Amino acid sequence: MQRTFSSFPSGWAGAALLVLRLVVGASATLEAGLIVARDHTPAHMTTIAATSVAIAGIGLIIGFLTPIASVFICLIGAVIMVACIPPAALLLFNSRMAAFEFVVMSAVLIILGPGAISVDARLFGRREVAIRRASRPNDS
Repeated sequence: MQRTFSSFPSGWAGAALLVLRLVVGASATLEAGLIVARDHTPAHMTTIAATSVAIAGIGLIIGFLTPIASVFICLIGAVIMVACIPPAALLLFNSRMAAFEFVVMSAVLIILGPGAISVDARLFGRREVAIRRASRPNDS
């Protein structure tokens, strides 16, 4: 799992990654929630896709499996950007430029990783290993 994460920067860089994760995750979750609230057919493919995007967005907000959730959200954003979805169907990403900016922010999260203020940093971050010196028997 370590290869999935590039690094866990702290300080101002970690705070900026936290803000980026919050913006991307909250906007994806909000858009998905609005789509689910508007869609009245529970077995519809749109509802299933929107629910999975909401789950990935919540994962981004807390910083759990950030690169995987970012890839998923980035792919969904690219599909929204390329597909001929009418602007009335989407509320937040109602233009190609908004979808493009969303895809770019998701791609940045894929490349940079979650940052130090995340669940990923606690689970998969670098650890300090203390090796005790072994005591030797006296050779007398």
